[in-house]
Amino acid sequence: MIVLHGNRKEKQLMNKYDDIAQYYDLLMESGYYDYQKAAQSIDSILKGRKKLLEIGVGTGLLAEKLLELDSSYEITGIDFSTAMLDRSKARLGNRAKVVEGNVLSMDLQEDFDGVYSQGGPINFNRVGNDYHLNMLPNFEDSVKMLNNIARHLVDGGLLVLNIQGEKTEVDGDRDIGNGIVYAQQKHLCFLENQEMYFWEKDYIFKKEGEIVARDRHKFLMIYGQLLEDTMKAAGFKLKQATPDDLYMVYQKAI
Repeated sequence: MIVLHGNRKEKQLMNKYDDIAQYYDLLMESGYYDYQKAAQSIDSILKGRKKLLEIGVGTGLLAEKLLELDSSYEITGIDFSTAMLDRSKARLGNRAKVVEGNVLSMDLQEDFDGVYSQGGPINFNRVGNDYHLNMLPNFEDSVKMLNNIARHLVDGGLLVLNIQGEKTEVDGDRDIGNGIVYAQQKHLCFLENQEMYFWEKDYIFKKEGEIVARDRHKFLMIYGQLLEDTMKAAGFKLKQATPDDLYMVYQKAI
């Protein structure tokens, strides 16, 4: 068993977005993501699967676009950030169920046809022609997270994870509106002879040259055989990377 950065305090294990929540929508809608295109891609993958769980629902931007495409979706969104959830509740109203919690300990007492994540605690990064899985900074907790996600999926259910590439990186400062300028800094830490590495990312928001909000998040990346073995151990089989290169799709074993 591999244990890395094993601080057991739950709030220190999760990357929270409370400090930057008030600027999050400005950033996301400034071209950082195309939520309409993302929703169309997820809709094409999950068509016919109505009961969905969004991991890291954030402010509800993606769930809103999905419901605009098909109002019959039964979406439950979970997030660890109270500030983000306040915004998602205001956006989604009674069209979706929003739950405060985290994927390590969630016990929603129901199964879902599909689980999807745009970012949150789990997604993929494209590195050249390869794909690296972006997870919690503790490997043991990441395994627990995958097992818990699988537990909430019906047999044959789909796990749909966003693929982030160079297009989602910000080069220098970006004016995102309302006088707010966004910048990010990324720091890598490679582990010798292991198919994993850490990276940290600073989210920086400035107004008139002064920093008004800043968050640093830490992640663990795994790839290669370790990635294959980890997903298989959690009961997931790779189905496809979508043709638009937006999502990696796994299926829970039947």
